[in-house]
Amino acid sequence: MRRDPFFAEVDRAFGLRADGRFEPNTDVYIDEAQARIIVHVELAGSDGNELRVAVDERHLYIMGSRTDRAENRSASILQKEILYGEFFKRIRLPLPVDDAGASATYRDGILTIELPLAAQKHFPAVRTEIRMTVKRTLV
Repeated sequence: MRRDPFFAEVDRAFGLRADGRFEPNTDVYIDEAQARIIVHVELAGSDGNELRVAVDERHLYIMGSRTDRAENRSASILQKEILYGEFFKRIRLPLPVDDAGASATYRDGILTIELPLAAQKHFPAVRTEIRMTVKRTLV
C-alpha cells in the first residue's frame, strides 16, 4: 500500500519520521563565557537509564525511547499529541568540542548536555553574504 504524500508531510511537520521514530524538541546554546555548548532535550516520560548519548568531532547523537503510559487501552482517543516510541536526534555542532569533559544530566523530563569547547583562542566569526537586487519604479 502506497503512503499518501500529504500524511508524510504532516509527519515531517510534527517530527515523526517515516521509520516511526521521532525527533524530540531541542535547544542548543553556546555559552561563550564558560566556553561550552549547552543542549537541552525535551524527553518527558523517558527512562533516564535508557538514554544513550554519543559525540564525535562534529555531531551529538541522542537515542532512546518513550513508552505510552495510557492506562485504559480500551478507551477512545479524543486527542493525542505526545509522540511515543523510539527517538533519534543528531545535532551538528558549530565548533569542535572536548568530548572527554562532556557531561549529561536528566531531570524533570529535560536532558541537559554540556560540551566544553576544544581549546582555541577565539570564537570564529561567521559571515554570510546576502545578494540583493533593488528595482526602482518611477511613478
